[in-house]
Parts: sequence; C-alpha cells; structure tokens
Amino acid sequence: MSAQNASIVATASTVLLGVAWLVANRNRNFRREKGVDTNDADSLPSIILVYSNINPLDLTVLPCIRNRRSIFPNGFKKNPPALDEGIIHSLLDAALYGPFHGKCYAGNQHPAKFVILGKESMVDMQLLTLDYYDVHWKDLGCWSSEEVYQSFRNCTQDEITGRWGPVSYMIAIVMRRQAGPKRFPEWEEAAAVACAVQNMHTQSTKFKHLACYWSSWHNAARDSMEMKKFLDMGDEDKCMGFFIVAQAKNPEFQVRRTRDRSLLDVEWRL
Repeated sequence: MSAQNASIVATASTVLLGVAWLVANRNRNFRREKGVDTNDADSLPSIILVYSNINPLDLTVLPCIRNRRSIFPNGFKKNPPALDEGIIHSLLDAALYGPFHGKCYAGNQHPAKFVILGKESMVDMQLLTLDYYDVHWKDLGCWSSEEVYQSFRNCTQDEITGRWGPVSYMIAIVMRRQAGPKRFPEWEEAAAVACAVQNMHTQSTKFKHLACYWSSWHNAARDSMEMKKFLDMGDEDKCMGFFIVAQAKNPEFQVRRTRDRSLLDVEWRL
C-alpha cells in the first residue's frame, strides 16, 4: 500500500471512530433520558479496539464478558422484591445458544437440563440435603464426631433462612448423559452445559440488580440418588451444582478488574 493510500485509510478510520463516538454518546444520552440503564457497552473505548493500523474491530460483546462477575451471599439484597420471571427466561434463552453437538444429529436435544427452584422448592432441596447427611454423615468420614457434625448441621439449617433467604431462584444445572439417539463423549456434554451456564452468567450482566454465581453445592448430597430423584434425573445424568439468582445489595457496583493476557498460556504456530 502506498503512503498516500495508507494516509487516506488512516483518515477514514479516524472519521469512522469519531462518528461512532458521537452515535454512542447520543444513544447513551437518549437512554438516560428514558430511564434505561447505561453501561460500558455505550462507551466507544470499551467496544472498539484497534488491533491494527488499518481496521478497527467491533468488540461490542466484550464489555458484557468483562462485566461478568460472581456475587456471593454477602452481596445479596435482604428482603428483595419479586423478580420478573421474564429475566429468568432471558437467561435460559442465552443458555440455549451455547455450542453443542446435538443440532448436527436429528432428534438430539441440548445436554443441559435446568430445574428452576422457587422459594418453596429451594427449601425442599435444602431439607433434602440435611436429611441425606443425617443418614450418611458417619459413612462419609467428613466429621470426627457427632458433635462436630451437629455443629455443621445447625449452621447449614440456619443458612436456609440466612445465607440463602434472599435468593430469588436456584437453578439446578443437570448434564443429561444422553439427550437423544446419538451418544457423545461425556466431557463434550459437560463442556456444552458449562458453556450454557457461562451464557446465562454473561446475560445476567444486562440486569444491574442481579446477583448471580455458580454454586457447586454440598458434594455428597449433590451426587446422591436422593438428589437425582428430586430433580427427576436419569441414572447417568449428573448434577453440576446450582446457578444462584438473587438481587444485588449494591447494583451500581462498577467492575474495575483487569486481567493481564499473561494469565493465558497461548502459543501461536504460523
């Protein structure tokens, strides 16, 4: 490319960036006037990064990924209002668009199964957890004495109304071992379910008042036959924990974390 052509391209890119900036600011001001939340996705530096001297790349989705964060029970709002079920449907819609092999084969469904537990069902699941440990605590070998187990039990029971009391929904995450006529490797099905959960978590960033995280739950109870029956799972299906959906105590929290690229082990072979 000649120096003159390069200069023309650079000027055009600068004009494009300027127009995009003006449009982004106009949209942000309009949304603010209408009372709609604004976020970093409206700010040009967050969505367009120049990785070359010529072509800017549109990275509109990147702020949503960067803003994904786990909010734990100490960040939950106490006595929150009812949560619009439409929000849960939007999370599930996002999960649906995660990658999986099944669409390549007639009759196969997504390997993920989500069981939405409301207030009463959440309590039932936690009582099931306690009942399981009441029966099996000696066999599990996790507690040195009945006194130590009873302390754990009392704490876990208090969490029903304490730690988990503000939660709007617990979404059970189930990997269906075979969701159609073709059987895939287990790791691929587990990976597809994890991608679906990541999509839900990313979608949750569009609602500033949400507080979500993926809980692995109590391992032995989670993997028990009692839990399989409660969640209506197949014999080979696996519960992968619960996606906790609550409401944030501080919805205006600004995510300021950064991650250095050196955290990823990347090798380029050209």
